[in-house]
Amino acid sequence: MLKDILEVLLGHHRFVITTHQRPDGDAIGSQVALGRFLEHLGKEVVLFNSDPVPPSLEWMPGSEVIRTGNTLENLNAVAQADLFVVVDTNSRDRLGKTVDRALDLYKGPVLLVDHHTEPESWFTWMMRDEDAAATGELIYDLICTYDRDLIDSDMATALYTALMTDTGSFRFSSVTPKVHRMAADLIERGSCSPLEVYAGVYENHSPAWPRLVSMVFQGLTFLYDGELAYITITRHMLETAGVGYDEIHGFSDMVMSIAGVRITLIFTETKRGVKVNFRSKGSHRMDTWAQIHGGGGHQNAAGAFIRRPIREAVKVVLEGVSGLFEEDVVVLAEEDQAYLKALSSPKQ
Repeated sequence: MLKDILEVLLGHHRFVITTHQRPDGDAIGSQVALGRFLEHLGKEVVLFNSDPVPPSLEWMPGSEVIRTGNTLENLNAVAQADLFVVVDTNSRDRLGKTVDRALDLYKGPVLLVDHHTEPESWFTWMMRDEDAAATGELIYDLICTYDRDLIDSDMATALYTALMTDTGSFRFSSVTPKVHRMAADLIERGSCSPLEVYAGVYENHSPAWPRLVSMVFQGLTFLYDGELAYITITRHMLETAGVGYDEIHGFSDMVMSIAGVRITLIFTETKRGVKVNFRSKGSHRMDTWAQIHGGGGHQNAAGAFIRRPIREAVKVVLEGVSGLFEEDVVVLAEEDQAYLKALSSPKQ
């Protein structure tokens, strides 16, 4: 597969590389590393996303060249490309409106590089491995198949960030001896130490962030003798705390760290609906659960977007827990419904 994909890349010259909306470390790291690899091969490369690089990743070398917006320059780059590459997502809907509209101008082939389940069928070629710890792992393997020594310090930092963020700092079940050997190689080649990468991604909260944490954890709810826990993050909470959406990462890890919790659900209210993060330990399939609501992901980490008010979103998702535990049906307690209603209502 790797040699076949290399032939595809070597056979084209003008590239546009994109990734999913609200990009994370694996998305940006994979995009940047693949782009620099192609530039080393003498190719013309444009990195183009619907959403800007989040503040937690702005420090990453190479991220500053990522373009956003339906400008004439960006639209021309898409229209004139002879290969469009999508990394770290296999759904056109997840590319966001900006890239989706620009794709309407593009008539050429599309390459997918991804490690998620259930890819859509509109890709010309696919380089995918559901067992890979991150899309960055696939990019690393691809580059090493051609020439490992092309990995410069900035590419190494980007790929290490991809690995670190998509493995929960090397804690998830997807981490293998190969992943650690890869990480060791990237640390030796990288421009940033593991401490600097971790601090850049995770240790950048504003002084207002503790207020949000306090409000969110007041609503922490346990079900099934504490094996399932969920929290809600409402727009009202964010406004009251003075915190933006870019600071809501890390809540899944906090809840999952509580003894006895095996499944964590994070409901985040947005203007258009509710983003749901599914996390689990062990054999519980979060990707299957998320697919019920139009989402997807991995066995132990998945996501979905539900276009309903937050109270309805919580109720409909919890109804899908049937079969994961001994009980057959989850009914959202009346006090939980009242609490969510209060949280979602602006103060008078």
